[in-house]
Amino acid sequence: MTNSLRAILVDDERLARRSLRALLAEHAEFEIVGEAASVRQAESAIAAEHPDVVFLDIQMPGGSGFDLLRKLDDPPAIVFVTAYDKYAIRAFEVNAVDYLLKPVDPRRLAVSVARLQSGEEQVAGTAGPYAAGDQVMIKTNRRRFFLPVAQISAIRVANNYTYVICARGEQHLVRRTLKQWEAMLPAEYFVALDRSVLIGWQHVGRWEPCGRKIRLYMGYSATPLELGRAAAQRFKTEVVPLIERRERAP
Repeated sequence: MTNSLRAILVDDERLARRSLRALLAEHAEFEIVGEAASVRQAESAIAAEHPDVVFLDIQMPGGSGFDLLRKLDDPPAIVFVTAYDKYAIRAFEVNAVDYLLKPVDPRRLAVSVARLQSGEEQVAGTAGPYAAGDQVMIKTNRRRFFLPVAQISAIRVANNYTYVICARGEQHLVRRTLKQWEAMLPAEYFVALDRSVLIGWQHVGRWEPCGRKIRLYMGYSATPLELGRAAAQRFKTEVVPLIERRERAP
Protein backbone atom coordinates (compact mmCIF):
# COMPACT_ATOMS: atom_id res chain seq x y z
CA MET A 1 0.00 0.00 0.00
CA THR A 2 0.99 3.62 -0.46
CA ASN A 3 1.51 6.01 2.44
CA SER A 4 -1.94 7.54 1.82
CA LEU A 5 -4.76 5.16 2.68
CA ARG A 6 -8.24 5.71 1.27
CA ALA A 7 -10.74 4.40 3.81
CA ILE A 8 -14.46 3.71 4.05
CA LEU A 9 -16.23 3.39 7.40
CA VAL A 10 -19.08 0.87 7.56
CA ASP A 11 -21.26 0.81 10.66
CA ASP A 12 -25.01 1.11 11.12
CA GLU A 13 -24.49 3.37 14.15
CA ARG A 14 -23.81 6.99 13.21
CA LEU A 15 -22.13 7.75 16.54
CA ALA A 16 -19.77 4.78 16.05
CA ARG A 17 -18.74 6.08 12.63
CA ARG A 18 -18.23 9.56 14.07
CA SER A 19 -16.08 8.18 16.90
CA LEU A 20 -13.91 6.15 14.52
CA ARG A 21 -13.56 9.10 12.16
CA ALA A 22 -12.30 11.21 15.07
CA LEU A 23 -9.74 8.56 16.03
CA LEU A 24 -8.52 8.22 12.44
CA ALA A 25 -8.15 12.00 12.23
CA GLU A 26 -5.12 11.58 14.49
CA HIS A 27 -3.46 9.59 11.69
CA ALA A 28 -2.59 11.77 8.71
CA GLU A 29 -2.17 8.65 6.58
CA PHE A 30 -5.93 8.27 6.14
CA GLU A 31 -8.35 9.91 3.75
CA ILE A 32 -11.94 9.00 4.61
CA VAL A 33 -13.63 8.71 1.22
CA GLY A 34 -16.98 7.34 2.32
CA GLU A 35 -19.30 6.01 4.99
CA ALA A 36 -22.05 3.39 4.90
CA ALA A 37 -24.70 2.16 7.31
CA SER A 38 -25.61 -1.12 5.60
CA VAL A 39 -24.22 -3.86 3.38
CA ARG A 40 -25.98 -2.41 0.33
CA GLN A 41 -24.59 1.08 0.94
CA ALA A 42 -21.13 -0.32 1.61
CA GLU A 43 -21.11 -2.34 -1.60
CA SER A 44 -22.01 0.76 -3.62
CA ALA A 45 -19.42 2.94 -1.83
CA ILE A 46 -16.64 0.39 -2.37
CA ALA A 47 -17.50 0.06 -6.07
CA ALA A 48 -17.46 3.84 -6.47
CA GLU A 49 -14.39 4.72 -4.42
CA HIS A 50 -12.10 1.65 -4.62
CA PRO A 51 -10.71 2.18 -1.10
CA ASP A 52 -7.48 0.71 0.24
CA VAL A 53 -9.14 -0.30 3.49
CA VAL A 54 -12.62 -0.74 4.93
CA PHE A 55 -13.28 -0.42 8.65
CA LEU A 56 -16.18 -2.84 8.87
CA ASP A 57 -18.78 -3.57 11.51
CA ILE A 58 -20.10 -7.15 11.59
CA GLN A 59 -23.68 -6.97 12.79
CA MET A 60 -25.80 -4.65 10.65
CA PRO A 61 -29.39 -4.53 9.41
CA GLY A 62 -29.95 -6.47 6.23
CA GLY A 63 -26.73 -8.48 6.40
CA SER A 64 -23.40 -8.88 8.16
CA GLY A 65 -19.90 -7.73 7.35
CA PHE A 66 -19.16 -11.28 6.20
CA ASP A 67 -22.09 -11.05 3.77
CA LEU A 68 -20.50 -7.94 2.30
CA LEU A 69 -17.17 -9.70 1.75
CA ARG A 70 -18.87 -12.49 -0.17
CA LYS A 71 -20.23 -9.91 -2.60
CA LEU A 72 -16.81 -8.42 -3.45
CA ASP A 73 -14.70 -9.86 -6.27
CA ASP A 74 -11.56 -8.03 -5.19
CA PRO A 75 -12.00 -6.96 -1.55
CA PRO A 76 -9.78 -4.24 -0.07
CA ALA A 77 -7.95 -4.68 3.21
CA ILE A 78 -10.43 -5.23 6.03
CA VAL A 79 -10.28 -4.10 9.66
CA PHE A 80 -13.28 -5.38 11.59
CA VAL A 81 -14.64 -3.03 14.26
CA THR A 82 -17.27 -4.63 16.49
CA ALA A 83 -18.61 -4.80 20.01
CA TYR A 84 -18.48 -8.61 20.02
CA ASP A 85 -15.36 -10.75 20.41
CA LYS A 86 -17.14 -13.96 19.40
CA TYR A 87 -16.43 -13.25 15.72
CA ALA A 88 -12.65 -12.94 16.10
CA ILE A 89 -11.75 -16.40 14.84
CA ARG A 90 -13.93 -16.10 11.78
CA ALA A 91 -12.55 -12.64 11.05
CA PHE A 92 -9.00 -13.94 10.91
CA GLU A 93 -10.15 -16.88 8.82
CA VAL A 94 -11.11 -14.43 6.08
CA ASN A 95 -7.70 -12.77 6.37
CA ALA A 96 -8.76 -9.57 8.09
CA VAL A 97 -5.81 -7.29 8.79
CA ASP A 98 -7.09 -6.69 12.32
CA TYR A 99 -10.05 -7.02 14.66
CA LEU A 100 -10.87 -4.09 16.92
CA LEU A 101 -13.34 -4.15 19.79
CA LYS A 102 -15.58 -1.18 20.58
CA PRO A 103 -14.94 1.20 22.14
CA VAL A 104 -11.78 1.34 20.06
CA ASP A 105 -8.58 1.83 22.03
CA PRO A 106 -6.39 4.41 20.22
CA ARG A 107 -3.32 2.27 20.96
CA ARG A 108 -4.85 -0.77 19.28
CA LEU A 109 -5.89 1.37 16.35
CA ALA A 110 -2.25 2.46 16.01
CA VAL A 111 -1.30 -1.23 15.65
CA SER A 112 -3.83 -1.62 12.85
CA VAL A 113 -2.49 1.49 11.13
CA ALA A 114 1.04 0.10 11.28
CA ARG A 115 -0.12 -3.18 9.75
CA LEU A 116 -1.95 -1.40 6.97
CA GLN A 117 1.04 0.80 6.15
CA SER A 118 3.42 -2.14 6.01
CA GLY A 119 1.05 -4.25 3.95
CA GLU A 120 1.13 -6.91 6.64
CA GLU A 121 -1.76 -9.36 6.57
CA GLN A 122 -2.93 -11.60 9.34
CA VAL A 123 -1.50 -15.07 8.77
CA ALA A 124 -4.46 -17.22 7.89
CA GLY A 125 -4.93 -20.26 10.05
CA THR A 126 -3.39 -18.85 13.24
CA ALA A 127 -6.87 -18.69 14.74
CA GLY A 128 -7.41 -22.40 14.15
CA PRO A 129 -8.57 -24.55 11.22
CA TYR A 130 -11.43 -23.49 9.01
CA ALA A 131 -14.79 -25.25 9.07
CA ALA A 132 -16.26 -26.69 5.89
CA GLY A 133 -18.77 -23.83 5.73
CA ASP A 134 -16.14 -21.08 5.94
CA GLN A 135 -14.59 -19.11 3.10
CA VAL A 136 -10.89 -18.57 2.54
CA MET A 137 -9.37 -15.60 0.77
CA ILE A 138 -7.52 -16.53 -2.40
CA LYS A 139 -4.92 -13.95 -3.37
CA THR A 140 -3.34 -14.31 -6.81
CA ASN A 141 -1.17 -11.89 -8.75
CA ARG A 142 -4.28 -10.45 -10.40
CA ARG A 143 -6.99 -10.38 -7.75
CA ARG A 144 -8.30 -11.40 -4.36
CA PHE A 145 -11.55 -13.24 -3.78
CA PHE A 146 -13.26 -15.54 -1.28
CA LEU A 147 -13.58 -19.25 -2.03
CA PRO A 148 -15.77 -21.63 -0.02
CA VAL A 149 -13.64 -24.27 1.67
CA ALA A 150 -16.15 -26.88 0.50
CA GLN A 151 -15.25 -26.08 -3.15
CA ILE A 152 -11.55 -26.92 -2.74
CA SER A 153 -10.82 -30.36 -4.17
CA ALA A 154 -7.02 -30.38 -3.91
CA ILE A 155 -3.90 -28.34 -3.19
CA ARG A 156 -0.79 -29.04 -5.25
CA VAL A 157 2.74 -27.76 -4.64
CA ALA A 158 4.41 -25.54 -7.25
CA ASN A 159 7.85 -24.55 -5.92
CA ASN A 160 7.25 -21.84 -3.27
CA TYR A 161 3.60 -21.58 -4.31
CA THR A 162 0.61 -23.88 -4.40
CA TYR A 163 -2.18 -24.46 -6.87
CA VAL A 164 -5.66 -24.41 -5.37
CA ILE A 165 -7.75 -26.80 -7.47
CA CYS A 166 -11.50 -26.24 -7.32
CA ALA A 167 -14.20 -28.87 -7.66
CA ARG A 168 -15.10 -27.58 -11.13
CA GLY A 169 -11.52 -27.87 -12.33
CA GLU A 170 -10.22 -24.26 -12.26
CA GLN A 171 -6.85 -23.65 -10.61
CA HIS A 172 -5.47 -20.63 -8.74
CA LEU A 173 -1.78 -20.09 -8.03
CA VAL A 174 -1.21 -18.61 -4.55
CA ARG A 175 1.80 -17.85 -2.39
CA ARG A 176 1.09 -20.26 0.45
CA THR A 177 2.80 -23.51 1.40
CA LEU A 178 1.19 -26.93 1.61
CA LYS A 179 2.03 -27.02 5.31
CA GLN A 180 0.10 -23.79 5.85
CA TRP A 181 -2.87 -25.19 3.96
CA GLU A 182 -2.79 -28.39 5.98
CA ALA A 183 -2.95 -26.37 9.22
CA MET A 184 -5.80 -24.22 7.88
CA LEU A 185 -8.15 -26.77 6.34
CA PRO A 186 -10.43 -29.11 8.35
CA ALA A 187 -8.68 -32.43 8.93
CA GLU A 188 -11.89 -34.42 8.61
CA TYR A 189 -12.18 -33.40 4.95
CA PHE A 190 -8.58 -32.97 3.79
CA VAL A 191 -5.73 -35.48 3.69
CA ALA A 192 -2.07 -34.77 2.84
CA LEU A 193 -0.97 -37.69 0.69
CA ASP A 194 2.67 -36.58 0.61
CA ARG A 195 4.69 -33.35 0.63
CA SER A 196 3.30 -32.27 -2.73
CA VAL A 197 -0.45 -32.83 -2.62
CA LEU A 198 -3.39 -32.38 -0.25
CA ILE A 199 -6.83 -33.60 -1.30
CA GLY A 200 -10.41 -33.01 -0.20
CA TRP A 201 -11.37 -36.66 -0.17
CA GLN A 202 -15.10 -35.99 -0.65
CA HIS A 203 -14.30 -34.65 -4.12
CA VAL A 204 -12.63 -37.86 -5.29
CA GLY A 205 -14.32 -38.92 -8.53
CA ARG A 206 -12.40 -41.97 -9.69
CA TRP A 207 -8.90 -43.37 -9.73
CA GLU A 208 -6.87 -45.55 -12.05
CA PRO A 209 -4.02 -47.78 -10.79
CA CYS A 210 -0.84 -47.51 -12.88
CA GLY A 211 1.43 -50.12 -11.38
CA ARG A 212 2.24 -48.81 -7.92
CA LYS A 213 1.09 -45.32 -8.88
CA ILE A 214 -2.41 -43.86 -9.25
CA ARG A 215 -4.13 -41.38 -11.54
CA LEU A 216 -6.65 -39.55 -9.36
CA TYR A 217 -9.55 -37.57 -10.82
CA MET A 218 -10.94 -34.87 -8.52
CA GLY A 219 -14.34 -33.23 -8.90
CA TYR A 220 -15.13 -32.24 -12.48
CA SER A 221 -11.48 -31.90 -13.51
CA ALA A 222 -10.52 -33.86 -16.61
CA THR A 223 -6.84 -33.66 -15.68
CA PRO A 224 -5.79 -36.28 -13.11
CA LEU A 225 -3.40 -35.87 -10.21
CA GLU A 226 -0.47 -38.21 -10.67
CA LEU A 227 0.23 -39.90 -7.33
CA GLY A 228 3.65 -41.42 -6.74
CA ARG A 229 4.14 -44.66 -4.81
CA ALA A 230 4.05 -43.18 -1.32
CA ALA A 231 1.04 -40.96 -2.07
CA ALA A 232 -0.77 -43.83 -3.80
CA GLN A 233 -0.22 -46.10 -0.79
CA ARG A 234 -1.53 -43.49 1.62
CA PHE A 235 -4.51 -42.91 -0.63
CA LYS A 236 -5.34 -46.62 -0.50
CA THR A 237 -4.92 -46.97 3.25
CA GLU A 238 -6.44 -43.66 4.45
CA VAL A 239 -8.75 -42.25 1.79
CA VAL A 240 -10.33 -45.31 0.19
CA PRO A 241 -11.76 -46.52 3.56
CA LEU A 242 -13.34 -43.07 4.05
CA ILE A 243 -14.95 -43.24 0.61
CA GLU A 244 -16.19 -46.79 1.20
CA ARG A 245 -17.62 -45.85 4.58
CA ARG A 246 -19.46 -42.91 3.01
CA GLU A 247 -20.91 -45.13 0.30
CA ARG A 248 -22.15 -47.65 2.87
CA ALA A 249 -23.83 -44.98 4.95
CA PRO A 250 -27.67 -45.02 4.78
